[in-house]
Amino acid sequence: MSLVPFGASFPPAAGATAAAASAGSGLLTAAAAGGPAAAAAAAADPKPWDQDGWVPRTASGKQKSPNVIRGELQRYIDASPLTQTAIIRKMGVNNNSFRRFMDPKTYKDQWSACQNGTYWAAARLLAEDKWNKEQEKKKASKGKKKAAAGTGKRKADGEENAGNAAAAVATASVVAKPAAKRTKADAVALMAKINATQGANTSIVYDSCPELVKKTKDFLDEPGVTKSDFCSALGDINSNSLRTFLMGKKQDQCGNVTYLRAYAFFEKKRIMEGKKKTARRVKNEAEHPRGFSLEKERAGKWVFSANW
Repeated sequence: MSLVPFGASFPPAAGATAAAASAGSGLLTAAAAGGPAAAAAAAADPKPWDQDGWVPRTASGKQKSPNVIRGELQRYIDASPLTQTAIIRKMGVNNNSFRRFMDPKTYKDQWSACQNGTYWAAARLLAEDKWNKEQEKKKASKGKKKAAAGTGKRKADGEENAGNAAAAVATASVVAKPAAKRTKADAVALMAKINATQGANTSIVYDSCPELVKKTKDFLDEPGVTKSDFCSALGDINSNSLRTFLMGKKQDQCGNVTYLRAYAFFEKKRIMEGKKKTARRVKNEAEHPRGFSLEKERAGKWVFSANW
């Protein structure tokens, strides 16, 4: 395998130029926010991933392989509130480069994936995300120490009596408490309730692939919903099938098991919520009375089953 030596410059690949431009835009933003002095400070203290020759490394000091970066990126996407499209845009790579990198079968030698700009863009994104989380922890720790010191000083000076202190703590707790959000357990219960809904025709599809992709992404963005639980709700489909379906174009994923099962799920959801059919749905039923095809011909033409 061919490693990129630490300190060496790696030839720019697809997406690497955009990632570099993104780093440069950070300096411009700093100049706009704080003037030349702020820009100079930002340039004088670049983050590790913005330096020439930077290479993502493991705790043992070895360069992270494309397989490791691919796995970390997928976990980041699964846990992020952003959609996959938004994350691809954030990395500054195009969809084709992303899809090739995320499919390990594309490369006979995994290290050749380093030539794909997604490897470097993802490595920088992951490094920046890790750094930001560490900074947040440090700030939170300093805030707690400062609050504890302030409380001790107030007690020592006798500025607040016990009753006022208790009231202040109770008020702060109420203010700081975020609005109740749907938990993971709530989301799992909701999906179980949807699957238990009766009255849906689950053997025919009246939504196109792009329409179901949008519904799926919107649902995955809801609080408490995870891709793993959603795959289970669709009959324990493989997460790769779901990912491939979401990355599809037009009707090229009509043969994917996710297509029919996702349609059945969202049709049950519509019935459970008591919602009417959309104008697009009514139009689809009129134009495709036997539903959309669940098979794709080799020539690229779409067929409709005569048995429906």
